[in-house]
Amino acid sequence: MLPGIGGLELIVITVLLIIFINPNDLPVILKTTGKAFRRIKELVQEFKVTINDIADETGADDIKNTIIKAKQVNLTEELTNSINDKIKKNINNEPDEDNKWAQRIMS
Repeated sequence: MLPGIGGLELIVITVLLIIFINPNDLPVILKTTGKAFRRIKELVQEFKVTINDIADETGADDIKNTIIKAKQVNLTEELTNSINDKIKKNINNEPDEDNKWAQRIMS
């Protein structure tokens, strides 16, 4: 069945075809329409194969896989976590790497 066309629509289309087209010509028209749809499906499939071949030749799949595997970085979350860690260390008077470095320079 065609996407987006339900049973009622098919009945209406069939009635309209019978009314406006001679019932003797109807099989020929339906056969021609079926061949046209089949050819369109073949062209779409051929186009997909061609696009996939081009993607394989250019290495687009490798790029796609690299992008998928790459970890997305949420800078806002990382900055927030970093600031919160610094605040917690300062509250607990724990020396962190930045404070040690600053103390060495000041000495």
